[in-house]
Amino acid sequence: MSETTGPNDSLPPIIPLDEGPFLPPPPVAFTPFRPEAPTLRPVPFEDLETFPGFWSRVGGMFRMVFSNPMDLFDRVPVTDGFGAPWRFLLLLSVPVFLIVAMVFFFMGMAMVLAALEQAGKGDGKAFVAIMPVIFGATLLLLPLFAFLGMVIGGAFNHFFLWMWGGLKPGVGVNQSIRAYGYAHAFLQIAGIIPWLGFLLQIAGLVVVGMGLARLHKTDTWRGICAVLTPIFLCCCCGIAAALAIPAIMAMRH
Repeated sequence: MSETTGPNDSLPPIIPLDEGPFLPPPPVAFTPFRPEAPTLRPVPFEDLETFPGFWSRVGGMFRMVFSNPMDLFDRVPVTDGFGAPWRFLLLLSVPVFLIVAMVFFFMGMAMVLAALEQAGKGDGKAFVAIMPVIFGATLLLLPLFAFLGMVIGGAFNHFFLWMWGGLKPGVGVNQSIRAYGYAHAFLQIAGIIPWLGFLLQIAGLVVVGMGLARLHKTDTWRGICAVLTPIFLCCCCGIAAALAIPAIMAMRH
């Protein structure tokens, strides 16, 4: 007599829950969507890819400064080095120097010669002869003066921003110097405008202070105070000298 299988013989055995561990499925990691920040390009004068031509890079600097000057200070930290800002500062310094020198040559020299003739001194020809030598020597030393002015001025801005508690980690003195070179290339052009030059330079310094604060991610008033502190100190020294010289002369008498 053969055994017959029942309908439930093909079913797998049932394992109770307490005989094996129950492992839940791993949770699915959820990553929130964060849009990537746009990658900043270098300043136009250093952006050879976007502006392959030299004068197109110079024109890009003017368009950027007159349309959005704060963009200059955002882009300065993208690259490094003093060569590019020094060359741009020198590029704009030479025309300014030539204009100032010509004005002095035609107006200042005439006043000096008139004063010498009125005093009865015959040094006018010697003065006229030595002026081209002084002009040429100054023009040859202009690159050195521009570089020293950029480094010293930018370092002073960085130092006074530190005094006002505005320095943040991540941006060093080299970027302050680079920003100073580019910004003051435009400020010196504003200084030669008749009657309005001084006011435009003061307003430009306020804009530079705002950009310096943006560069170092600090309060705007700290950056403005940092760039205006040297002018305030120079005014104080001038007032002190104006009061001290008459007092010293009076004491001698």
